[in-house]
Amino acid sequence: MKSTLSRLTLVLLASTSVVMATPTGLNNIPTADAVPHRTVAVQAFSSFGPGANQFAANGPDEHAFWLGFKTGWAFAPLNLEWGLDSPVFDGPSGPLLFQTKLNFAPWEGGVFALGVANIALTDTDRAGDPFTYAMLAHDFGFIRTHAGYGLQHNGNSVLLGLDRTWKVFDRNFNINVDLVQAADQSIWLPAVGWKYDLSKHIVLEWWSNFPDQGKSSHIAKVNFVFTF
Repeated sequence: MKSTLSRLTLVLLASTSVVMATPTGLNNIPTADAVPHRTVAVQAFSSFGPGANQFAANGPDEHAFWLGFKTGWAFAPLNLEWGLDSPVFDGPSGPLLFQTKLNFAPWEGGVFALGVANIALTDTDRAGDPFTYAMLAHDFGFIRTHAGYGLQHNGNSVLLGLDRTWKVFDRNFNINVDLVQAADQSIWLPAVGWKYDLSKHIVLEWWSNFPDQGKSSHIAKVNFVFTF
């Protein structure tokens, strides 16, 4: 599975987008954010649509469903996040993939992070190359901006995004867009998505990918969140 931001790290499913070992992010980009202190998010997600998994190494039906978790810990002034993910059910399960990041706030409203994703912990030729990235975010109040760069063998990528959060029925509703290079920097992959806090412990996610070459695809994800 040669590196592309799609089968990369971009959020897992080796589809036109999705990061393996999914770090906290928007749609297809990791961000400078980290899971809050002593919080765990258990995640289940899948891709579908005419372009789902079109860039997967072993064909368009590979790795249709993923399970994983991520957790955070504060070591002021740093915040640590780490997590594990793996494809399951459709085809052979695995590899087990690891991600981690460290962030801090260099100024009020700003967050900077260094991280790595897509580190295979199980021996399989379906594992991808690690994806190392640096991200900077700033909250302007009316909108939050994200910019960074990722390094991966044959898969370096610009990472750009915007998001804003409103209250809907007294729960957070986030709209976001992002833009990355994919398929060995041969295409641009814009995506539009949303997140909604259905309850204190359940967060729903959806995003749609619209590559400038190829077919569109969609990702559905549910996060079960708890603090210990």
